[in-house]
Amino acid sequence: MRLHRVENEQGVKLVARGRKAVEKARRRENKREQTKLALEFAVLFFGIMILLQLPVAFLYDAGLIQSPLYWSSAMLSISFPVSVFVYLLAVKKLDAHKAIAELGLTRDRLSARILAMGLLLFAIIFLMEAAIALVEQITGIRISTHVSLLLQGAPLWFYVFAVFVAPLNEEIMFRGFFVPRLGIVLSALLFAIPHLTYASTYEIEAIAAFVFGLLAGYVFKKTKSLYATIIAHALVNAIAVVGFLV
Repeated sequence: MRLHRVENEQGVKLVARGRKAVEKARRRENKREQTKLALEFAVLFFGIMILLQLPVAFLYDAGLIQSPLYWSSAMLSISFPVSVFVYLLAVKKLDAHKAIAELGLTRDRLSARILAMGLLLFAIIFLMEAAIALVEQITGIRISTHVSLLLQGAPLWFYVFAVFVAPLNEEIMFRGFFVPRLGIVLSALLFAIPHLTYASTYEIEAIAAFVFGLLAGYVFKKTKSLYATIIAHALVNAIAVVGFLV
C-alpha cells in the first residue's frame, strides 16, 4: 500500500515536470515567433516607409511642394496600414476578409455598445488632459505639448487628414496588428515612442500616448473591435485641431 502511494506521488511529480517542460517549450516557441515577426515586419515596414517617402523627396526637389513636412508625415501615417495589409496578405497569405476580421474591422464589430466604449475612452483621455491643464493653472508651470508646432502653417487637407485618416492608420497597426502579437504594454510603448519627437514638457505627450495605448489596447483586446479606439483617437485629434484653430 505504501509502495503504491510512493509510486503515485512519483507519477504525479513526473506529470508536473512534464507539464512544466511543455509550458517552457511553448514559451520559447512563442518568443521565437515574436522575434521572427518583429524582424519580418520591421524590414517590411521600413522598406515601405522609405518607398512612400521617395515621391515626397522628388516633388520637393522639383519645387512642386513648398514644405515636405506635412506630406512626409502623411506618408509615414499611410505606411502603417499598408505595411500591415502587405504583411497579412502577402507574407501570411490571408484572404482580405480574414485580414480585416483579424484587425477587428468587420461590420459586425460595430455596434451601439462599441460606439459608447469609444466615447467613454475619449472622455477618460479628455479628463486626463483637463487634469493636466488644471495642474498647469494651479502650479503656474507651463506644460507645453508642442502640437502647435506641427499644426502651425499646415494646409487644410492636413487638418482633415489628422482627424479622419491618421487615427484609422495608427489604430490598424498599433492596436489591431500589434496588440494580439506583442501585447498591450509593448504596443503602447511603440505607440508612445514617435511622440517623443514632439519635445513636450516632461515628455507629457509621450506619456499621454502611452496611457492612451494601454487603455485602447485593453479595449481592443476585450471587444475584438477596432472601431471604439478609432472613434476615441479621432475625437482626441479633433480636439487638438479645434483647440489650435480656435
